[in-house]
Amino acid sequence: LSIRPETVVVERGDVLRAKPEPDLFLACQQRMGINVGDCYVIGDAVWDLLAARRAGMLGIGLLTGGYGDDELSRAGAFRVYRDPAELHRSLDELGVLP
Repeated sequence: LSIRPETVVVERGDVLRAKPEPDLFLACQQRMGINVGDCYVIGDAVWDLLAARRAGMLGIGLLTGGYGDDELSRAGAFRVYRDPAELHRSLDELGVLP
């Protein structure tokens, strides 16, 4: 996959509990050494967004996983986008651009 050595990678086998528990996202946050409040989770499933909310992270939904806007919003998505391209065009809404 050509993953650089400095890239943080956390997989299911690295944590005790799977989503919707927050373990995966919290392990990533800890390895990166950043505050929970500075983390964004982008997911296309209800389980992703439930785990993000339980971790205290901002959840962003994508309509690429078969779930609808309403389902992702109820699970905790701050915003829901049609696809990664729409998300990219809307980064200013999330306050991540200078």
